[in-house]
Amino acid sequence: MILFLLISTFSFGQPVERIYKESTEQFVTRFMPLNSKLLQNFLDTKWNNKPVIIAFYEQNYKLPVQDDPDQQDYLHVIGEIFIRSDSNHYNKFVIDTIENEGGEPKIESVFFANADKDMNKELLIIVSWPQQHAGVNGILYGTYVYDDLIKTTGKKLKYLESISEKLSGGCECEYEDGKREKAKYTNASEIRTALKRLGYK
Repeated sequence: MILFLLISTFSFGQPVERIYKESTEQFVTRFMPLNSKLLQNFLDTKWNNKPVIIAFYEQNYKLPVQDDPDQQDYLHVIGEIFIRSDSNHYNKFVIDTIENEGGEPKIESVFFANADKDMNKELLIIVSWPQQHAGVNGILYGTYVYDDLIKTTGKKLKYLESISEKLSGGCECEYEDGKREKAKYTNASEIRTALKRLGYK
């Protein structure tokens, strides 16, 4: 039964092939989204003992003319994961698109930890956005949690909204009126401690 689940799960996604002797950077660059640039914090690692490559891309885009007549450029980050099925074949999934939140997103940390009731580890991504506006200055932190690969279907990882919201750090900010706000979670160590406190091991 477990073998069937693994086979059926990884038949999803987009099948892609790695060229012989192609480096990890060359490989993930070939599959960049349009109008994007590869970020250097890509990972060639294992997730629950399954070989994976995780890559992030900055992509420029414009809003519809009715929403932005000046047609200025905006930037968001697209995450993709390549799950190896054999020596040079992978299934590619979209992790997510990290949007602008008052500033351009920056990937701070990518790691694995148990964040639900089963024993498999989830994928966690800490993101920050600079906040420099009238009345506030600082950094906003968010945490995105994605379910383990066994439960992945379609072409996108499953986002776990409830636990993500519990682990989002908030703003490390200073306000015009003198108020200061401290973010709850800004790094992997703080998130791991919070998960243990919530009962996840």
